[in-house]
Amino acid sequence: AAPCSAPTLGRCQQAFASFERGLGAPSRCCPGFSSCRRARRLPSPEMVDALEKSILSNVDEKGFVPDDVRNAFFRKLRMKSDNRSCFECPARNPTWISLTYGIYLCLECSGEHRRKGVHISFVRSVELDSFTPEQMCQMAVGGNGKAWEFFKNSGMGKTSGEGRPVDYNSKTAQKYKAIIEKDTEVTCGKFGVRYKETRSAAPALAAAAASAEPPPKSAAADPVDEATDFSFSPSAGK
Repeated sequence: AAPCSAPTLGRCQQAFASFERGLGAPSRCCPGFSSCRRARRLPSPEMVDALEKSILSNVDEKGFVPDDVRNAFFRKLRMKSDNRSCFECPARNPTWISLTYGIYLCLECSGEHRRKGVHISFVRSVELDSFTPEQMCQMAVGGNGKAWEFFKNSGMGKTSGEGRPVDYNSKTAQKYKAIIEKDTEVTCGKFGVRYKETRSAAPALAAAAASAEPPPKSAAADPVDEATDFSFSPSAGK
């Protein structure tokens, strides 16, 4: 692709034209492309691979994707090195998430997030809970790496210089929450998923999540973590 001649980072019409016409990801020719505010809202190659319209349209009568689709989706996203450790601590292979912030958590840290309340952090299990297409889009635009990078600028998170825990009641956390919501809305539009169509089910899901007890640490090992071959598709187990 020809180098982008846009003088101002984040306003490059040429680089984003093909994406906005639905023709795929734009050229990465812009200097500093990864820091561009618009670029951060683009589907990554991993996201495009995981979020296929044919998969997202395969939902049950309650609007949830089948378990094998959920497993395939999270297997792909958990292949990323940033998502292979807990967002809050060094624990490896987290199987819990905060849907609110799109981050991956270990069992212990998921309990800490639960105690904050679902209005602060909505915790789900990648193995036990059901997901809607919209929620899958929300996790696809998130990820530990993205959150670490954002909070590091405010001296929060385990990768920051100060190493202070993230204050989820802070304006910084609220700003990041808004970014995730906006990115989710954009991605839902690109993949033909109706944004906020499952919001009415959130109270029931939150109540169920609050009443559910996390599985004991002696529970069966996650088959995703045990697998040595990460190549997976929903039809692999059929």
